[in-house]
Amino acid sequence: MLRVVSVKNARTLVVDNRGVAAEITLGQVVIPPAEEEAAAAYLRHTLTGAWVLVETGARGESYVYRSPDALFVNGALSRRAYLGASVQMTYVGEVMPGPRRAEPAVKVVKAKPTPPPPRPRRRPRSR
Repeated sequence: MLRVVSVKNARTLVVDNRGVAAEITLGQVVIPPAEEEAAAAYLRHTLTGAWVLVETGARGESYVYRSPDALFVNGALSRRAYLGASVQMTYVGEVMPGPRRAEPAVKVVKAKPTPPPPRPRRRPRSR
């Protein structure tokens, strides 16, 4: 686990590796030049100060997962999540609302306490 210190650009992170700043280049991430700044701002907002797990692939590419929610950073950039980061969504209701049914009321019945088991009788002592 490494802590992200800063974001250099849309494909490069600077992490703290036991007191030494190290650069990590994200593998298999293609970002159009017009969207570079939006992607870098998304990474700064999402990762600066966060803990990440870095896996290295067979060809030397790096795959980054944010902790503790395991966000796959490479995948988020690939599906262009940085474009929807500033959009605020509003709930407007159900798509196909149907007739509402009244839910049956649940009757709560308290259980009666069970009496303790009877005590065994004592035998009289023989003399």
